[in-house]
Amino acid sequence: MSETQQEAESQCVSCGIKVAAMNAAAFDCPECGTEIHRCPTCRKQSNLYECPDCGFRGP
Repeated sequence: MSETQQEAESQCVSCGIKVAAMNAAAFDCPECGTEIHRCPTCRKQSNLYECPDCGFRGP
């Protein structure tokens, strides 16, 4: 999958909105390494997130 396709399909793990063309954060899960995306609103509000693969939870 190309990077452009991956960005188009990326969703915020906290609220579920599509994060393409947003100033979203993308980082690897500290437990399993799965790429996690978070929208600017959820990051600013420190909403909890859960890794879809391993269930790791973070602020």
